[in-house]
Amino acid sequence: MQEFVTTLLLAAHLLAMNVSSAGPLVGAWLMGRRGAGDDGGRELGRRVVRLSLVALVVGSLIGGGLILAPNPALRAALARFPEGAYWFAGLELLFSAGCIGALMIGDWAPRFRRLALGVALLSATNLLYHFPPMMAVIGELTANPRWATDERIDRDALLRLWVRPEILSLWTHFALASLAVASIAALRPWSRRDSKMAPTDPAVVKRLGMWALTATVLQIPVGLWLLASTAAEARESMLGSNLLTSLCFAGGVLAALGLLQTLLMMALGDDEGAVRRAGCLLVVVTVLMSATMRTSRTATPEPVRRSNADASLPSTEEVRLESLTYVYLAFSSFGSF
Repeated sequence: MQEFVTTLLLAAHLLAMNVSSAGPLVGAWLMGRRGAGDDGGRELGRRVVRLSLVALVVGSLIGGGLILAPNPALRAALARFPEGAYWFAGLELLFSAGCIGALMIGDWAPRFRRLALGVALLSATNLLYHFPPMMAVIGELTANPRWATDERIDRDALLRLWVRPEILSLWTHFALASLAVASIAALRPWSRRDSKMAPTDPAVVKRLGMWALTATVLQIPVGLWLLASTAAEARESMLGSNLLTSLCFAGGVLAALGLLQTLLMMALGDDEGAVRRAGCLLVVVTVLMSATMRTSRTATPEPVRRSNADASLPSTEEVRLESLTYVYLAFSSFGSF
């Protein structure tokens, strides 16, 4: 039961951070559509912006709770960063929240669309630049303290670590996932025909569907890149050495293929029920891939014998998949697909 609840929390955190990252951009675009005469679309944009702020708060609370969970290896990794790094991270969250708040309270008529997009871009790039790579580095240090030779991870050391392939792949994957998830989340009112927030212009659905489809397709090569950088034991468990992990992974891939087909229908405007199906499939894919990464840690071999000096700490093999599971789920989407 604990594993099940943790998996659901991780999936919820993942989706919330995706929406909070790209949601302001989607909302600003909807609010600033010039000459469309589409009050429903602009109201939908305001709703997406409000949803982004709620998602930022909820995602931060869930993520903070997961980080505070007992884990000696994670504590050791966090201790390698200067205290100021965490104060700075808090200020960055507040900055993005302030940008989203400005979009909420401002009268962003179409003539101010460039300014609104600029504010939204500040919020999105602030979150996407600072948090995914930093959390990925923390995950690697938790899994293997010798992954980085710097005893103190200051800004210069952090920037050097960010350019490693395992960090860049995760970073890129999360950015693409954010656009896909935010686009799908923005169209939820469209699935209710009587909603006052449903845009009257079908081009809105097609455009957002195309954004989500393009981002999801691009995640395929990036996901393979990310999978290649995953621990060998995790890859083997996904590909057959662990039955439960393999079933979750296969189910997630099948659901992702269904999501691609549904997004194509949205982009073509051929299916009015595609939006509802896309939302459901998105949740299914996220939960199944979350379960894949959680269960993949059971495939790790027994850790080698350690010295007495290391006996109080978890071994690298014991914590590697568990630690990377959180980081992966916190800052990527659709698992390894």
